[in-house]
Amino acid sequence: MTRLLLAIWSLPWPPRLRRLAEPLVFSSIVHRVLVPHFRCGVVGLIQDADGQFLLVRHTYRNMYPWGLPTGFLEHGEQPDAALRRELQEEAGLEVDLAPIWRAYTDERSIVNLVFRGRARTGSFSPSAEISARKFFRIDELPPMIPDQRRLIEASLKEARHQEPA
Repeated sequence: MTRLLLAIWSLPWPPRLRRLAEPLVFSSIVHRVLVPHFRCGVVGLIQDADGQFLLVRHTYRNMYPWGLPTGFLEHGEQPDAALRRELQEEAGLEVDLAPIWRAYTDERSIVNLVFRGRARTGSFSPSAEISARKFFRIDELPPMIPDQRRLIEASLKEARHQEPA
């Protein structure tokens, strides 16, 4: 459809008609229809002082209830602020975050920005969305979304390669 509309627009329209049509053609409504849009999510690879990874138990997930803390950016919100907000809301934690470690797009057309960080302080209270939080060693991770498990494994692999000999 985009190609068809671009082909129509590139026809030799009279300059006056082109000037009249430009505001409509380049309007934000047309832009929203023609240009792919993605939601933007944040993912936290949060470790405690012992190197264990934070997982939260989601009440709405049946197949893989345990997973990394995640959320979506709200309008005008910076990615690191979105993850800090989600961690406070979901896990009751304050954290220190490193810059964005990785970005990927999943099958739901969500661009996920992945941060690594360290838990500092906080207290947990179950909610309608999250029933539990726990730090897990890599060898005791519960069944979880395969993409999230791969993120944890990649993070550990990268950390091993960066350790001094």
